[in-house]
Amino acid sequence: MTFDKFQEFIDEQDVPLRYLEMRDESERETILARTIKMSEEFGEFCDEILASMGCQRKGKMKGHNKEGLTDEFADVVNTTFLLAKAMNVDIPTSLDRKVKKVREKHNREPLS
Repeated sequence: MTFDKFQEFIDEQDVPLRYLEMRDESERETILARTIKMSEEFGEFCDEILASMGCQRKGKMKGHNKEGLTDEFADVVNTTFLLAKAMNVDIPTSLDRKVKKVREKHNREPLS
């Protein structure tokens, strides 16, 4: 999937979520709700990492597989992008700027 196609997906997902979230909520409350959702998804992601390393109790190891781990990676990315959209953060521009800073910090040449 290209970055542009993924951004289209995020834009599609934003519409129904905003409808559900904005019934009686302010923009600030929507951002808070998405932040909490991101925390929830990150917790599930951490559970999957621990399970993949065999560091979970037996009850949490049930049903663990590689697909669950990759799904949780995707959930964290999706939720992060939805929060960024709610906060009017331009992820491509932010990533470009951050990559440039990291490359400068480590004295690396930019990719051509």
